[in-house]
Amino acid sequence: MNHILKVSLIASLSAGLIACGSDDSPSLNTAKVSFSIADAPVDSAQEVNVSYSSITLQRPDEADIELLIEDENGDPISINLLDYQDGDSLLVLSDAELPIGEYSELIINTYQCPQNQNGSTEFCNVVDESSATLPLKTPSNKLRLGSFTVTSEGTQAYTIDFNLRKSLVSTANGTSFNLKPHGVTIIDNTAVGSLSGTVDPNLLSAGECAADTGNVVYLYNAPIGETEVLGDEFDPEIDTDVPAEVVAPYASKMVQQDSETNDYVYSFSYLPAGDYLVAFSCSAVDDDPEIYNEISIADPQAQQATVSLEAGVNAEYNFVEVVEEAEAI
Repeated sequence: MNHILKVSLIASLSAGLIACGSDDSPSLNTAKVSFSIADAPVDSAQEVNVSYSSITLQRPDEADIELLIEDENGDPISINLLDYQDGDSLLVLSDAELPIGEYSELIINTYQCPQNQNGSTEFCNVVDESSATLPLKTPSNKLRLGSFTVTSEGTQAYTIDFNLRKSLVSTANGTSFNLKPHGVTIIDNTAVGSLSGTVDPNLLSAGECAADTGNVVYLYNAPIGETEVLGDEFDPEIDTDVPAEVVAPYASKMVQQDSETNDYVYSFSYLPAGDYLVAFSCSAVDDDPEIYNEISIADPQAQQATVSLEAGVNAEYNFVEVVEEAEAI
């Protein structure tokens, strides 16, 4: 089913480039650009279904460009974001010719997502851990993701990465959800790597931590200053009282048990090349994506390290219990 959808999207979107301006515009230098959609796992949802109608690209002092997102029948498409995790992605735009230059905003236009907790679940919804289908709101049916650049250096491929631990927020006492632009990023596929590894099972119940709850790996842009504090997930536009020394994570992932190896594992995909600090916490229970919860990171304190990621390289870091040697008598 996904393969058929992918083929039809390529066909419709390649032909669906609409310039919202005059037909008499002069010819422009263009480059071929592709977009894919991927997701980072969220803690409790079984499905996160979002319907899309188009992508709007805005340029300074130029007309907007709209890219239609349609299936083979010309209808908006619905995607379960949780189908595209751990490096998997769905190609939704292939080799569209775009004018070379700076784009001030990429906007994903969602289709008929409800605008309050009592709205319809037909086109946008979350199936929670109890199998209830709940409304999923997007702000004014638009996800504004910021700027990117189209160059003339061959075909460019981007991934729109939904980090749901940041962007998916439970509302109305758990009866609905919001999907926010916070935590949704545009990643240039030519300059990305990945990071994965295992977590020693002894760390899951270290100290006062309870096993199988609150086990999260956090990732930060490095370097981290000596006076800075590793923060848990929060939205600075919502929680404006976070101390200045608290560093927000670039991303975070719940530790999962591999069904085949029984190892406890984590993975980050579509990471821009560069230096990162990776840290494990066994006490990250109920990390609110909007509010700074003052979770201890790292916990245990030794479970952090700096890693360098190169484009196209799958790096590995394993968290191993540190056993202190007994002092000789």
